[in-house]
Formats: sequence, structure tokens, C-alpha cells
Amino acid sequence: MSELLVIDRGGRTHRIDAKPDATLMEVLRASNLDIAAICGGMLSCGTCHVYLDLPVAGGPAEIGPAEPTEDEAALAAGLTHYAPGRSRIACQVPVAAIPALACISVAPEE
Repeated sequence: MSELLVIDRGGRTHRIDAKPDATLMEVLRASNLDIAAICGGMLSCGTCHVYLDLPVAGGPAEIGPAEPTEDEAALAAGLTHYAPGRSRIACQVPVAAIPALACISVAPEE
């Protein structure tokens, strides 16, 4: 299990145990953290938008295997609350690729 630190839309912090073979979207939905994920993880809606902040030099762009694909980056860039270098579409982020000490914040609703 991996422990994730998640801040919900109300500013409350949650420590969540997550299976490494799950996606971040699956974990957030199972934890009732107000993630709509309308498309069910098909990368077509952006309703599982989160901010991923890493406590390392270089910032979120250096996630390694979890770097956003071109399709994910394009979808995120079109969202109202897009934050360059922080925005991720949770259905595309494998839990196993989230570094320890990362902070995940649920983005404002679109």
C-alpha cells in the first residue's frame, strides 16, 4: 500500500492508503473525495482534475513514468482551473508512479 496525502475542495487533509496498481482517480472516488470522473477514466472529460505538487527540486514536471501524455496535457490545458506544471488528470496517474511526500489537491469543479 502507498499512503497518499490529499487535500479536498474544502481544504481538509486526508491520508489515504492506496493500492499501487490503481489509478489516482479510482482511489479518490473510492475515498468519496468529490471526484466526478464522468467518463470513467477514458480521458475525455477532465472531471478528475487534480493538482500534483512534489517536494523535490524541479517540481511536478519531473514525475518520471507518470509524466502526462500529450493527450492528457492537451485536455488539462483546456480546463478552466488549469495550473501549468501542477495539473493532472487523475485517471491517467498510476498510484505506483506518485512519489512519496507528493501532495495531491482536488482541483475546483469545472
